Amino acid sequence: MAEFDYDKLMQRIGEFVVSFQWMENKFRDIGWLIDDPERRNWPPTTLRNLTNFNLLNAVETKYCDLMDTLNIDDAKDRKTAFNELVAKCHELRNYRNNLLHSAFIELKAGGDVMGILRSNPKITFDPATGDPVFDHEDLTEDSVISKMKEMGEPAMALNMTYMQLIHWAPFTQLQSTA
Repeated sequence: MAEFDYDKLMQRIGEFVVSFQWMENKFRDIGWLIDDPERRNWPPTTLRNLTNFNLLNAVETKYCDLMDTLNIDDAKDRKTAFNELVAKCHELRNYRNNLLHSAFIELKAGGDVMGILRSNPKITFDPATGDPVFDHEDLTEDSVISKMKEMGEPAMALNMTYMQLIHWAPFTQLQSTA
């Protein structure tokens, strides 16, 4: 069994949270670019105070609405890909929330911390049986690293989406005149 390193685990949790905040900011950048592609109102005030859940949904709507106005061959595919990207980011948001809002229980032996159990204090119930469902996991450096790896592809897709929108902005040359 690998030796438990409390400091490394906390470092990985911090890295995950900071990386997720980058993704959240990229969603804001995308939304702001769609709202004001010529950057006439700077700094932007829209989207600033939305929760992450509402931010992702608002930007998803803005992006899909924009794709509906552009005269590009793959607009439907781009909307589908962005919907899938938002769904994946919601999964990562849930994980981030679990990291930040769960209780951390130290598992000790001989006075030394041997592991950490993450336990969400909110108990849910199985709709089929009515039984309580407890959300908990053994939290390890590797489990957080695994989630960080899951973040890589969506982060790249967000950045590519943003860069494509920059190249298309202010969008008028691609909008249908019909």
